[in-house]
Amino acid sequence: MSADLLLHATLTVTGAREQLPTVDARIKALLVEEIYVGEFEEHHGDDALSYDFKVHGGIPFPAFAAASQEFPELVITAEWVNVAAGRRGRAQLSNGSITQHTEDTIAPGGAEAGNRYLRTAGDGTLQLAFALVQRDRQQWAGYVLNHERDALFRITRSGDDVELLATEGAAEWAYLWRLRAADDAPQPEALDPPQPVDPALYGELGRMAEEFVAGWFWLRAAPAADNAIEMERYARYGYAVRDANVRAARLHRLRGALDASQPLEHSTLDAQHAWISDLLLRCWAV
Repeated sequence: MSADLLLHATLTVTGAREQLPTVDARIKALLVEEIYVGEFEEHHGDDALSYDFKVHGGIPFPAFAAASQEFPELVITAEWVNVAAGRRGRAQLSNGSITQHTEDTIAPGGAEAGNRYLRTAGDGTLQLAFALVQRDRQQWAGYVLNHERDALFRITRSGDDVELLATEGAAEWAYLWRLRAADDAPQPEALDPPQPVDPALYGELGRMAEEFVAGWFWLRAAPAADNAIEMERYARYGYAVRDANVRAARLHRLRGALDASQPLEHSTLDAQHAWISDLLLRCWAV
């Protein structure tokens, strides 16, 4: 793997609660001996240790493999994304051995490849997030969510005329907004009957949604064991827990030096596409 590629990786260690401080100290000692280029942040909870890495060249996996061998009852899970290489993966260690390993490609135009937007309130409440792909010169499509609902959408624009379609649960366009000026804020028109979403587009946007959610969000309805670390981090940082939430490590990192009451806005949209976030905020997110 080329050393100039940046990897984002999270390694999570689960085991007996009383053992975790000793394990944490040992992992840190092993990391001191490990040669790697990058940095990491700790986001530990009562029932798990979590290390978020940004590194060049490779994850410092040997340190965690050694810890796994020394503490065989632990389970260590590694998840990583290499955007530049278009790869992501997941591995699990137990008793010094890899027990699970998967790796696949990130689809071009997918949620990790750019064209995404995120806006939260000061308390962390997700107000709007979306990932999109431009399908032709006048049409865009994507996946959008806030703290309580989600949808697929399609936008068609010709001059100042804009048409926004959105789903509601099924593979069909359920609502339509028509705008005739930049400052329009029309009410949605319920389509009766709803219009089916093209199957190829539905599949493409479904994959985009899965990638976006897996990398950026956690859901309150997920099993408690899956959410334990996120719930603990949200309590520690003072964020509000909603039905859909931004992963605490990402949210905390993006908020940076913002005051607790300040909203967060993060965008990788090209400048000429900034109007799309305004459109979705005024129409779909209200």
